[in-house]
Amino acid sequence: MKADVQYNDFVGTAAADISDFLGTKYGNSLESFGKYFKLDLNRFEVIGLSIYGTENHYISLLCIDKKKTTDEKEHITSLSVDIKDDKEFLSFLFKRLHLVLHSRFDDKYPSLDYDEEANFDDYHEKEEE
Repeated sequence: MKADVQYNDFVGTAAADISDFLGTKYGNSLESFGKYFKLDLNRFEVIGLSIYGTENHYISLLCIDKKKTTDEKEHITSLSVDIKDDKEFLSFLFKRLHLVLHSRFDDKYPSLDYDEEANFDDYHEKEEE
C-alpha cells in the first residue's frame, strides 16, 4: 500500500517513533494503535496506518480482517478512526515524524543521502521588513 493523492506531484517515504504515552501504556508496535482505539484485536490485525489531510486530518488503521480472510486471500480493510478534528493528534500518536518527498519523476535523488546539513539562514540574508 502506498500513499496516494489526486496528482501525486511528490512521492516519498515516512518514518515515525511512537509517542511515549502510547508506547509506555500499549507497547511500541502497530498493535498499540489498535489497543488505544479499542479495536477488536481478535478480529483485526493492524498492519499499517494511513494519515491524510492538512487542515482536517483523517487516520485509518490498515488491518487484516481475520473473519473475512480465506486460505486464498487475506482480506485487508482500511478502518477510519474518528479523531474529532484534534489538531494535536500527530504529537499524541508520535514522538517524532519525518516525511521526505521528491518529484514523482525523480529516479536519481530518492536513493541518495545529503552531504551536509546546514541552516537556510546561513546562506541567505534576512530581508528587513
